Amino acid sequence: MNSLDTNILLYASNTSAPEHEKALAVVDAMLASPSEWVLSDQVLWEFYKALRHPKILQKPRTAPQAAEQVRFLREKSGVSCCAYEISFFEDVLQALEKPRFPYQRTHDTVLGMTLRRHGVKTFYTRNEKDFADVGFAKVVNPID
Repeated sequence: MNSLDTNILLYASNTSAPEHEKALAVVDAMLASPSEWVLSDQVLWEFYKALRHPKILQKPRTAPQAAEQVRFLREKSGVSCCAYEISFFEDVLQALEKPRFPYQRTHDTVLGMTLRRHGVKTFYTRNEKDFADVGFAKVVNPID
């Protein structure tokens, strides 16, 4: 099972981004074989926020436009979706309570552990280092 990070969705939807073509290839692969992919609701909410953010996009989407992109991915793309579950709490907290755990990686750790618990083996992101020790079999940076 495969998944991707918010940054890949954002680059794929931003035609003026230099990363657009490479990110779009990943999203196209996902849409071509949706049964091999799962998206986390966490990524979808981050994507919604990024689409609306004026410091991220020169022409941010309106609330209805951003919601429609999320709705397409969640309900119409054929890709499975998952979310953090209460049963993950203790595992996540054990990772976060390690003395040298960097607080900046909290959300990435929760995302990674959620996706792993839903069978994801390969994760596509621009931020390889943030997911290197989450436990994916493969972390792929399709941009660089």
